[in-house]
Amino acid sequence: MPRSWAKWAGSGAAAVLLAGVLSGCNQTLPGAATGNPAVGECHLIVSPEQFDAVSEPSPPVPCTEAHTAQTYKVARVPAPLSGRGTRPGQQELKALTTRLCEVATLRAYLGARERDGTTGLAIAAYAPSRDDWERGARAVRCDVLLAADDGTPQTTTLDLKGVLAGHDSAALRLCYRQELADGRLNDDSVDVPCSEPHTAEDISAWFNLEGSVATPAARNARCLPYALQFLDVDALPAGITLRPIIRAVNGARTVRCAVAVSQSNVQSSPGTITGTLAPTGGRKRG
Repeated sequence: MPRSWAKWAGSGAAAVLLAGVLSGCNQTLPGAATGNPAVGECHLIVSPEQFDAVSEPSPPVPCTEAHTAQTYKVARVPAPLSGRGTRPGQQELKALTTRLCEVATLRAYLGARERDGTTGLAIAAYAPSRDDWERGARAVRCDVLLAADDGTPQTTTLDLKGVLAGHDSAALRLCYRQELADGRLNDDSVDVPCSEPHTAEDISAWFNLEGSVATPAARNARCLPYALQFLDVDALPAGITLRPIIRAVNGARTVRCAVAVSQSNVQSSPGTITGTLAPTGGRKRG
């Protein structure tokens, strides 16, 4: 089965979608009006207080300039919460994040195909400020955020609308960096964005390591249809190979299907590349 595609960078789980950054105090910070957010707006959120606030009042900035968040959907607080004259509490608003800011809408906004996996992305929802709520505002801002391995918010100058369908997608895609051991690449790896040197690229198809896929040939056979779908081809192109990754998490072993550049002599080089093997992206050999 394909795995969930959005994850918070650095998490040990196979796929973790951040439910929101509404974990801080039920506070409202001074700033721009929060009653009328718009899809496509970008925001530069620079402090932990801004990320943790129930409402996020930073003014929009051009998406071609440094920003940390981009609004991919605007939803409305549902009844019965919407009928309250005073803004609901932090926990009630936090519970709306996964309900209103669904992954499917974000996938469509990013231009993701079924086999496109990502890394370093999270979802946050921001409600109107207390004052805007009392004036009748009920819009919820659904933002996609970028983060480093340690969870630190990262700035970007990319407009994320449709980014996975274009040539600038490597920084958001999940790749793997393997090490050489005894003349061959390890089955396990370190997660890295595809914009960094790597040896294999995730194709968003994971399954449990069990008897039916105990051999490399069986794992390749299971991964092949996903690889062809990812590459949008009928047969593997020359120079491209399957390279399933085996990852142990909480005692369970999982196979992560991946594709890579073929190596004629892995004993002398791990064969790293930068970029993506997706049809829209270029790559550079390391």
